[in-house]
Amino acid sequence: MRNLWLLFVVVLAFTVFAGCGRNNARNLENAPHWFSSYKDFEQKDYYNYLQEKITSLDSNDVIFYDAVLQYYKETGEPIWTANGWQENLIDSVMEIFAHAEQQGIQPSFFSYEILSDKIQNVKSLEIDGAEALYDSLSRFELLLTHSYLTYAKSMAYGATDPVVVNGGKWLFKPDSIPDDFALTALRSCGDASTFLSGLVPCDSDYVALQRELCKYLALKDTVFPTIPVIEADSGRVVKNVHLIGERLRMTGELPESYVASDTLGKELMPAINLFRENHAIPRSKKLDEETIKELNRQPSYYINKLSANLERYRWRATQNKGNSFIAVNTADFTLQVHHGDSIVRMRVCCGKSLPPKDTTRVHGVLRSQKTESPMLRSEINFIVLNPIWSIPASILKDEYYYKFVKSNTAVVKKEKLHIIDLRTKKEVAPESIDWKKVNRRNIPYQVFQESGKFNALGLVKFNFPNTESVYLHDTNNKSAFKRRVRTLSHGCVRVEKPIELATQLLTINGYDSTRMEQVMITLGFEPTTEEGEEYLEKMQEKEAEYFSKLKPEDTVFYRPIRPTTLMLKTKMPVYIEYYTCFLGENGHVQYRPDCYRKENNILFNVR
Repeated sequence: MRNLWLLFVVVLAFTVFAGCGRNNARNLENAPHWFSSYKDFEQKDYYNYLQEKITSLDSNDVIFYDAVLQYYKETGEPIWTANGWQENLIDSVMEIFAHAEQQGIQPSFFSYEILSDKIQNVKSLEIDGAEALYDSLSRFELLLTHSYLTYAKSMAYGATDPVVVNGGKWLFKPDSIPDDFALTALRSCGDASTFLSGLVPCDSDYVALQRELCKYLALKDTVFPTIPVIEADSGRVVKNVHLIGERLRMTGELPESYVASDTLGKELMPAINLFRENHAIPRSKKLDEETIKELNRQPSYYINKLSANLERYRWRATQNKGNSFIAVNTADFTLQVHHGDSIVRMRVCCGKSLPPKDTTRVHGVLRSQKTESPMLRSEINFIVLNPIWSIPASILKDEYYYKFVKSNTAVVKKEKLHIIDLRTKKEVAPESIDWKKVNRRNIPYQVFQESGKFNALGLVKFNFPNTESVYLHDTNNKSAFKRRVRTLSHGCVRVEKPIELATQLLTINGYDSTRMEQVMITLGFEPTTEEGEEYLEKMQEKEAEYFSKLKPEDTVFYRPIRPTTLMLKTKMPVYIEYYTCFLGENGHVQYRPDCYRKENNILFNVR
């Protein structure tokens, strides 16, 4: 009896071990009744045939090549064609592929049509002979595995390479795909549809954009009638105004119950202004041509924009930002400072958007222009008060060189510039240079603009490490923030409220009211307390002492205001992003122009 018990334990242990070796062995379906018509099918022979097929694969045949080889070697059996045909499992995954457009990706990206043809071919029962059947089943097996893993990767980490589709201006380091990601996906194939559905992002922005996309997908075969340009004031009865009401009912600014009429009434006018807000158009009590033009967008416009931005959210570059960070959306020209429950918002100006050239396209992807603000994640590690502007070599060569040739000393005096000879490392007088004799492509001078309110960087600069040498900064051109399209800089981000931003960061770093007043005095503001007046007096005494120690020849280049660097112990994460669709504060999806022309790059790669 004892021997029988030991035998039972050994058999049980072997069974458990074998099950572990098979990596979570799943419950297989019986072959569907129609599959029994294939009289030549022998399961053992087919499994051997498939294993040979797998060993002949190369890395270009299937995504996650190593993981696929390992999985099939470990299990020794197919996923989709086990027992000949796993019909319910196949149908559940194909159903997900069929609706991939709801995630902003065409089903063809996952070979949906090809897979459908292969399914139909098998179900036709017209495949003759074991060799032909095994070949069809094995090809289908491997293609569906490839598509399954492609979908899993697309939902979890994005379908495209952000560096490629952003034309190179991408400095984020997104979450890397774990080594066991593909094997986990394959081992979860017993309930493939649940596993794939669980990978879809579920944050509020993604869900809002997806819901909006589904709304327009339902209208994709609808052609919106053209609304003619209508000029009218609120309260007027004007022909064709009912078309606007019907359109806003479709786009969601008006409820389904709204009854359209030609009266520009109390319900319609607020809806028009809500539409304007959602498209960054100024509110008004009148209709205008710009609003009508935006209203005349067809469903395909919204489908494309939403699809491109859903892909951006899947890149996982900016997930888990925490509760203290700065986020810049260059497409919206805005900056938000998040700290706990506090959110401070301000406008920004970002890098210029230059007309594209045919030479900037590589394999259908439009390369970025050098003046664009890059997408990146970094941390603000110090603040510079009263910064100087060291004019970049490209700007010196392409812009200032011609100014100097035309009127050297006048430009230097007007813009308070200083010139350093790179050969001697010493500052030189502007009149000593004959710019007409200087080689524009090899300028041996470094030019910088001294500190002050007139400086191109303004009073404050916020530095963070990055390879593009961009930063956040104040500006001497405050009127630029009144513009609606603010692509103006050479790549850096100009902030509308630099003092407020600096105050936020310094407060987080423990600056009290006394230290903050000292910062303001350093920036040139008047003292507000007795302690502040004493601090200013000491500053002036130190400055007088500094000047007295200068050599007579150096007093010519004396600068009364010089940079002060404030290092931050508590660094502030900063994200420069590009979302042309996002969930607005008003609860509606916002739409912004694709000023850097990135959307087609994404769409080109997922269709």
